Amino acid sequence: RPPQLQLAAPLTVAFAPASLPRDLPGPLPFSETREQETWLNPQTSITSRYEMLYRSTTAREEAALQAATLREADAALRLLQDAPLGALAIYVLPETSSLLPQGINIYVGRHRSALVRAAPGLAALRARLQQVAHVMSFTAASVSAALSDRVPASQLGPDAGRHFKSSLGYEITFSLLNPDPKSHDVHWDIEDAVGRYVQPLVDKLSFMANFSVASQILYYAVLGVTPRFDKESSSFLLSAHSLPHVINPVEARLGSSAASLYPVLNFLLYVPERSHSPLYIQDKDGALVGTNAFHSPRWGGIMV
Repeated sequence: RPPQLQLAAPLTVAFAPASLPRDLPGPLPFSETREQETWLNPQTSITSRYEMLYRSTTAREEAALQAATLREADAALRLLQDAPLGALAIYVLPETSSLLPQGINIYVGRHRSALVRAAPGLAALRARLQQVAHVMSFTAASVSAALSDRVPASQLGPDAGRHFKSSLGYEITFSLLNPDPKSHDVHWDIEDAVGRYVQPLVDKLSFMANFSVASQILYYAVLGVTPRFDKESSSFLLSAHSLPHVINPVEARLGSSAASLYPVLNFLLYVPERSHSPLYIQDKDGALVGTNAFHSPRWGGIMV
């Protein structure tokens, strides 16, 4: 059988007063599981599994649904959510509700919740719920795009299996290391770079964990190993076998790991001392590394 992917999403459907369809199969609350298989390509399919809990709205949720606007209702409902990370919530409103504008049956909020106008029967309501669930979780198009650059497991390198441990939060730290401030007056616009390249990714992952991003400049922070001078190229070289000895002295200056409650991912930019410039990194075969950088699994990386 071709490869099959399975994605699951817990989904709560809360019925406001006067929104229950007449042909509901039983009294609230009750649960059901619905699955749908979609083929991404001739070789790969994905099974969407929705673990659905049907219940009535609470008194506080009903009060939130009395807000004057959809945005106000969405913000009020956000404060009441205590579901696990990744869970979805859909609130079913009566057909006569004025919260949803006339002609609008679905409103998807900003906090993994949505408002849906009740339908005459359960079949029509389920169609709306399925439409909303796909928009809020995963569609064939979004999954296909996410897997477009997927590398087969047989081609992955040894570092691919060294996963970062699961946590409720992560700290991302960008550090500029200037060991020779008398010779180098170095500045960086890290705030703009984080806003352009890091924050969009962090925002997409925010439903999984809490992320914090920090930056710092450290002066007189050296790598802890002496690079070798290469006469032929008139440059200094760091060999692959010396790279593990670089991290410990640098980490002692960072200070973030010891004080943090969450795992820390470090990104370091190192400006070599004037007496050790230019400085290049060699791989295990003695060739220069194109990025002039290296990484340590579950710790981070350093670029020279």
